[in-house]
Amino acid sequence: MEGGGAYSLIPMLELFLYIIVMAITPGPNTILSMANASKVGLRKGITLNLGMLVGIIAVTVIAFFSSAFFYSVLPEAERILKAFAFIYLVFLAFKMLRSGNVEGGEESTGFVSGMLLQLINVKVYLLAFTAISAYIMPLFNSGIKVFFISLLVPLLCFLSGLVWAIGGSILNRAYSSYRKFFSWLFCLSLLWCALRMVS
Repeated sequence: MEGGGAYSLIPMLELFLYIIVMAITPGPNTILSMANASKVGLRKGITLNLGMLVGIIAVTVIAFFSSAFFYSVLPEAERILKAFAFIYLVFLAFKMLRSGNVEGGEESTGFVSGMLLQLINVKVYLLAFTAISAYIMPLFNSGIKVFFISLLVPLLCFLSGLVWAIGGSILNRAYSSYRKFFSWLFCLSLLWCALRMVS
């Protein structure tokens, strides 16, 4: 239903609220953004966030073109995505732990890692599919409008990741002094995300 005025403003506010809450709450993206920026600083760490942005755009485009089909196979697809995401998060957790135990382990988690995480991140798929099918498609009849409004998903996710990365960059000096502690903290946080994903 396309229309102007206050009637369509409320669903748009609900859409914004849904995306912001889903994007800003702790999960693989936010924790990895914070951990990476705390290790290498915001300037070097931004490549991870740019990779995440490209991955989220890809997921949003997939969600846009296949919403109806994906929802019909969601239970099976969700299990497969969760299995891949679990394995990848465990890999990232131990990679983070290993880098904290090596003096000078200041290597940034990069663009490709950020992008790949999105392609198996169940939270991002559910966010994109729900935003498009439950909020955006009912509001607009035009496929072009639905597509462009759908791009709010990657934009708001990117901004949320930056908020966490800025927080991580503030912790950068503390990370240098307490490398092992932060490596264990971030490792356990990612393992927690992985376990929550499959429970």
